[in-house]
Amino acid sequence: MIADFDESEDAMFKKQESDDADSSNKEKLLVDIWKQAVDTQKHFNDMCVKSRQLGLTFVAASLGAALYLFIRSPTGGTEQSASPPPVYAYAIDVAGHSVILHVSLAIIFAAYAAVRAVRQLDLGVYHQMLRGAVTFGEDLEERHIRPLVGLQMGMTQSISHFSRHSDAAVEKQSDRSYKYLGNNKQSAADKLTGFYELIQRFLLFSAIAIFIASNFLKVA
Repeated sequence: MIADFDESEDAMFKKQESDDADSSNKEKLLVDIWKQAVDTQKHFNDMCVKSRQLGLTFVAASLGAALYLFIRSPTGGTEQSASPPPVYAYAIDVAGHSVILHVSLAIIFAAYAAVRAVRQLDLGVYHQMLRGAVTFGEDLEERHIRPLVGLQMGMTQSISHFSRHSDAAVEKQSDRSYKYLGNNKQSAADKLTGFYELIQRFLLFSAIAIFIASNFLKVA
């Protein structure tokens, strides 16, 4: 009887150890999956940032080139030069009126088209993949990571909260936990759309300003 009891107790201890090992392995697996999810979010976020940097670099270079060509003397060269002066503007007749189109307008419109293309690549491709990675990370943290670490939000959830609320804040509770606050919700896609629209409006304004200056203000 004593031997049977010892064997039963030993089997129970072994089962408990096995359960603890399974639980520990599951937690390690969850942490590894979470790390991979975070790395995926970082990858797509880097792709988004690089596309925006490319667009801004092209816009800055285009505006610089357009301004340089616009303020440069239209005569170019000297009287002793055998080569003809460069042409920076063209005149066309529209309803009996001569309309001057400066070459800077073509550069600005090229920049506008580039911004439209970068916007489509950013918002239509990279940002969508980033949203998918973030949604997976939030689901993982809500169901597994948050109960594991005992926090109100996981890291992905916390970043998303501050990204989606312009009035985001935290309030420390009596048990030292944090309560996340924020009512003014605005998605990152809405903010990015506003960002690209601002750049596009600025380019259009620049084109209109150059057109007006070419036809009404600039002295030949």
